[in-house]
Amino acid sequence: MTNAAPNTDYKSELIKLDAVEQALAGLREQYGTVPNVQTKEGYALCKKGIKELTTYRTSTEKLRKEITKPHRDFIERVNAYGKDLVEKLQVIEQPLKDAKLHEDERAERIKQERIAKLRESININIWSFLDTIAGLDSTGLAELHDAALAIDLDGYFDVTDEAEEAKADVLKRISEQHGQVLERERLAAEQAEVDAERRRLREENEKREAEQRELEELRRFKAEQDAKREAEEAEKRKPEPEPEPEPMPAAAESSEPEYTGVDQASEPDKTVVAEHRAPIDTSRIEAAANSFQRGSQVKAPEQVTISRKEYDRLLEAEAMLLALQAAGVDSWSGYGDAMEQLAA
Repeated sequence: MTNAAPNTDYKSELIKLDAVEQALAGLREQYGTVPNVQTKEGYALCKKGIKELTTYRTSTEKLRKEITKPHRDFIERVNAYGKDLVEKLQVIEQPLKDAKLHEDERAERIKQERIAKLRESININIWSFLDTIAGLDSTGLAELHDAALAIDLDGYFDVTDEAEEAKADVLKRISEQHGQVLERERLAAEQAEVDAERRRLREENEKREAEQRELEELRRFKAEQDAKREAEEAEKRKPEPEPEPEPMPAAAESSEPEYTGVDQASEPDKTVVAEHRAPIDTSRIEAAANSFQRGSQVKAPEQVTISRKEYDRLLEAEAMLLALQAAGVDSWSGYGDAMEQLAA
């Protein structure tokens, strides 16, 4: 089988078809309009036209096949020859394609592994900031925001865009959390101030009530001491009953009238003499009472400032008071007067 193209004079072959084209104009003029086939003449003309046109058509188709047969044979030879060449080329090409595909797949696996490691690095070095948000105060969140802001995005290569988006999202969430925590801390501080003020007022009220109770207890104690002292003094002022005279013995009876009185010379005077007490110096008590102010009358400050000398004097006075109380100063006859002066 030769692969050479057929030596054909295309011009002479086309001349055969030109004759059909020349006849086509006359055929179109004669049969281009469909006659009335219901008439005898029209029917005969229609039948004649079909026969003549069929002859032209079949002869033209036969002529076309005769003219193109050499070319169709050549095309078949070309197709077969080309297919054989393609198969031989594929035998050489396919190993190269297989090798390239294997290398491309290996490179893609390495790339995906690298991308997976880079994404894991994003999770560890960027997204992990969100794991530490819970429980931080505003200061901690501010420091966390600064640390996230300093994240270095160099070296992320294929996933640089993902790293940038992750960093931006982390900074946004930390900022939102920081704002919420600041608001909660502000509300908590305000509530703490309110609670502290309530506690201060409650403590002041309790202190005033305690001072009032102490003052009332002091007054009650003073009243009891006064009543006790008055009862003791009344008991002391009460005269002792005189003893009845002893009856004289019968043998000692005489003509002298019987004496039933008390022998003043032999019996001591039973009259109770009031105990002489030195006058009480109440000047310091009066000064303390005049300077004393009840807790319900004035609002005591939370803190006062005094000199060291005054502080030492107060310590000594407290120690003296404790010693006096331990020694039973409340049974002292002037204790009630002092308390009365203090409460006045």
